[in-house]
Amino acid sequence: MRTRPGGLRRATDAAARARAGIIPIVKFHSLPRAVLPWLLIFGLGAAWTGWRAYADALDRFLQDTSIAQRMLSQKAVQHEAVLATLSALSHPPAPERLYPSLQPAMPQLRGIGQLRDGAWTGSRAEPPGLAAALGRARAAGRPAALALDEARYWLVAPSGWSLLVDARGLVAPADLPPGLRNLDLSIGAAPLRLLDRQPGEVRGIAMEFDKTLGAASQPFRLRSARTLTAADAPWGAWGAWALASALLAAGLHAWRRNRADTRRRQEEARLAALARLGTLGEMTAGLAHELNQPLTAILAHTRAAARLLDDEDERPAVRQALAASAEQARRAAGIISRLRALVKPSGPVRRAAVDPDALAASLRFLREADLQARGIRLSWRNASPGARPLGDPVALEQILHNLVQNAADALAGAPGARQIALQGEAQDAAYAFSVSDTGPGIAPDALPRIFDPFYTTRAQGMGLGLTLCETLAGSMDGRLEARNLQGGGACFTLRLPLAGAAP
Repeated sequence: MRTRPGGLRRATDAAARARAGIIPIVKFHSLPRAVLPWLLIFGLGAAWTGWRAYADALDRFLQDTSIAQRMLSQKAVQHEAVLATLSALSHPPAPERLYPSLQPAMPQLRGIGQLRDGAWTGSRAEPPGLAAALGRARAAGRPAALALDEARYWLVAPSGWSLLVDARGLVAPADLPPGLRNLDLSIGAAPLRLLDRQPGEVRGIAMEFDKTLGAASQPFRLRSARTLTAADAPWGAWGAWALASALLAAGLHAWRRNRADTRRRQEEARLAALARLGTLGEMTAGLAHELNQPLTAILAHTRAAARLLDDEDERPAVRQALAASAEQARRAAGIISRLRALVKPSGPVRRAAVDPDALAASLRFLREADLQARGIRLSWRNASPGARPLGDPVALEQILHNLVQNAADALAGAPGARQIALQGEAQDAAYAFSVSDTGPGIAPDALPRIFDPFYTTRAQGMGLGLTLCETLAGSMDGRLEARNLQGGGACFTLRLPLAGAAP
C-alpha cells in the first residue's frame, strides 16, 4: 500500500489551524483595500452634506433677501400713503409746519413741499425737473420719483405734494436680517450700498438675488449678494461623517476579511478531508488487493466442506450455517470490490432491475438472528408489488445493510419497543426504500452534516458509512435523504430510478 504522509500532514495542519480559529495577520498591502472604500463612502457623504449645506444657505439667503425687500417695500408704500392723505385734505397745513411733525416718525424724510398753481412752497427749495415729474405723475395717475443722487429722491404726487426721501434712512442696518451681507438699492445712476458686511474680493461661492420694491411709484431694484467662504462649510458635519464613515468602512473591511478567513478555513478543512479520503482510498485499494485472495479461499473451502459432510443428522444445520457463511463471504468480496471501484473509478455502474422482495429476504436472512438477540424486530413491507428499482444489487444491499446497522445502533439502550421498519414503494418515476426506527432520532445540529465525510456522533465511528452510502446512491443515479419522524425516531429514504419509467 502507498500513502502520501507529507500531503496528509500539510492538510491536517491546515485543518488544525482552521479549527483553532487562527486568523492571518493583516499585511500593510491590505490597507488600501480599507482606505479606498472609506474614501468613496466619505466622498459621497461629504458631497451630499456639502450640497445640503449649500442648499440650506441658499434658501436662508433668499428668505433674508425677501424679508429685506418686504421691509423696504413697506416704507415705500408708507410714502404713497402720506401723499394720498395730504392730497385728500381740503385745508392742509403749510409744508414748513408739517415737516417737523412727520420727520420723527419717518427718519428717511428730508423735506416736504407742494407745487400749486405753478408756485412752490416747502421746507426745501424747489428741485430742478419738478414740473416734468409732476407731468409724469398726472399722466400715470400715481406718484412719480425724481432722483437727485444715488440716495435721495423726490416723490411727486399728481396733487403737487412732494416728499424728499433719503433711502439711507429707510431701514436701519441692525433691523435687517443678520444673514445678509451686501445689499444695494438702485435709485439713481449708481447703486446705493445699504449694507456692507462682506468685502467684494472674498473668494468662494457667490450668491446673488435681484428684486424690485413692491411699490408702483418706487420700483427701485434691490440687489443682494453673498459669498460662501470656507468658514461657512459644514466642518462639524464633515468631521462627524468622517468618523462614522471610517467606522463603517472598518466594519465592512473586517466583515469582508472575516468572511474571507471563514471561506479559507472551510477550504482548508475541505482539502484536509480530501487528503484523508485520498489516503484512505490508497489504503482501501491495498486492503482490497490483500483481502480478496483470503476471502476467495474462504469461499472455496466452505463449498468443499459442504460437499464433504457425511453426518446425516447434522447435515441440514451444518449446510444452513455453511450457506450463511458463504453468503457473508460473497457479500464481503462484493463490498471490497465496490470500494475498489469507488477509489479507482473505471466505467459507468451497471444497473439492472432489482427484486425488492428478494433483496429484503436476503437482508432479513443475514440480520434477523443478530437483531432478535438484541431485542429488535425487523419488518418488511412492499407497498408496490411488481415494481422494480434500477440499481446495482451489491451496492443496494450494502446501503440497506448499513442503514439497518445504524438503526440498530441507535436503538441500543432505547426504552420501549425496538422496531426497524423497512418499506419499499413506487413514487412517480422512482422507487423509494425507507428504513425507519423507534429510537431517539438525529440531533438537529447533526442532521445537516450527517453525510459529511468523517463526521460521526458515535465514539467508535469513523464517519464514512453514510458518506459511502450517499456515494453509492449517486453512482446509481439515486438520492439518499435523512429526516426525523414526528413521533420519534429517524427515517432514511433511498430513491432510485424505476425500471420501465420514461427517462
